[in-house]
Amino acid sequence: MINSIKKDGVKIGIFSFIIFLFYLYLSYCTPLTHDDWTWGIRLGMNRFYDGFKDYNGRYFGNICELIITRVDWFRILIMGVFGAAIVVLPLLIAKTAKLTIGFLSLFLMLGVTSDMFSSTFAWAAGFANYNTATICILVYLLIIKNIFYEKTPKYSIWLLIFAVPLGIGSQLFVEHATIYNVFAGAFVIIYSFMKFRKFFAFHIVYLVSALIGAVIMFSNGAYVKIFTGADNYRTIDTDMGIFEKIYSIFSTSMYKFLIMNNIILNFVLAVFCIFLLVKIGKNLPTWKIWVKNIFIAILTIYPFYRPFIVDRMQLSIFTDVAKTSEFEAWISLLFYLTILFTIILFFKKSSLKVELSFYLISAVFIAGPLFFVTPFGSRCFILSYAFFVLFIVRLLVYLVDEEFINLKAISIPIITLALTLVFAYSVIFAQIKISDNERMDSIQQQIDEGKKVVTVKPLKHEKFLWNSKLMIPGFQADNFKIFFNLPKDVQLKNAPEK
Repeated sequence: MINSIKKDGVKIGIFSFIIFLFYLYLSYCTPLTHDDWTWGIRLGMNRFYDGFKDYNGRYFGNICELIITRVDWFRILIMGVFGAAIVVLPLLIAKTAKLTIGFLSLFLMLGVTSDMFSSTFAWAAGFANYNTATICILVYLLIIKNIFYEKTPKYSIWLLIFAVPLGIGSQLFVEHATIYNVFAGAFVIIYSFMKFRKFFAFHIVYLVSALIGAVIMFSNGAYVKIFTGADNYRTIDTDMGIFEKIYSIFSTSMYKFLIMNNIILNFVLAVFCIFLLVKIGKNLPTWKIWVKNIFIAILTIYPFYRPFIVDRMQLSIFTDVAKTSEFEAWISLLFYLTILFTIILFFKKSSLKVELSFYLISAVFIAGPLFFVTPFGSRCFILSYAFFVLFIVRLLVYLVDEEFINLKAISIPIITLALTLVFAYSVIFAQIKISDNERMDSIQQQIDEGKKVVTVKPLKHEKFLWNSKLMIPGFQADNFKIFFNLPKDVQLKNAPEK
């Protein structure tokens, strides 16, 4: 038993180190872009000296951004560590050291949309807030995962002490994660009491710390401006009722970020849920057989809608764009509810049913605050995406343990797919690194030649980077000159598109 645990520990350790090296390489090849130039100059430090007054309450995220835009080696290191962590932590939470499942987690995290990747993994400012918040939540789940076991949880004094910085620190990265952490902490306390008939000091200390962190965040004057409509960027629409607002946001944009755009994720979700329905959906009453068959039909059809019906066939269900959007929102909601009720109606192990349902509900709940504050982008949904990945990993562990799926039979396809994406990203970011070096060399050469109008070349694979193209005229272009110590009298212009 002890040898098996040591062997698993070594195996997951080696896997983690290899994934770390991969993300380390990606971060080395990723140039700073857009807001990073602002954070990396005096303007960024001025925000710090001002205590981020009326800017936002993302204090730890802002400080992280200040550091990683100034210290290259630290940026490369921390982005490598956190990149690996977001892949490996779901394995630890699900208590598995199986490499095939590890490669599946890697495949899914690399399978995010290019828009999500560019605004989180490949953008220092996005990483500093969203990836860090995701890791904090996963670390918390790693600690409290034992509430879903039959044995009464135990927490060391060191974990109790750690609950304070974890609870407060987790709240100072991004707003919707801050709100989620409070409710998650409350749920853990209530569920643990209902199950074990006792309160646990770690749970209480974490929730109190999370509440303190939430107060620290939302005491920033920026949120008063948002609620009063005085903020020029973020707004709360008060012209609609709550339910009307929720429906409007979900049916126009949120369903895409939360569900529909995640093509690879949706296929994997559907396949494993169909496996589950086929394997455990036996000896059922007539009504459940009907429900099972309907669920299988929905799970089969939906993942093909976006890549084949929309992208390949260019088919729009309605001529009215708004109606088509509403239709897509409804079928996306139906797909999500089908997955959720597959677990609720057909899963027999009660504790695991609660755990899996918790991950699914968390994926949607954590996005809830975004209904009320605009604008938002795909980076806001990396936390939801991580919950879906965690759900898949935990479900697959169950399917393998129950021998519903032969892991060896699917190992080669999963590992091959993951390594294919690893190779593709490696090539893409190598080319990005080369083009970034060429761009800066070209700028310096033009300056050395005495040119007053300098042409800025575009980077390769711009869709994998966040706003790498200069906005000219604009303050970001001015900050670009300051960040790279270019002469003030030099005028920048983007190279014409080919």
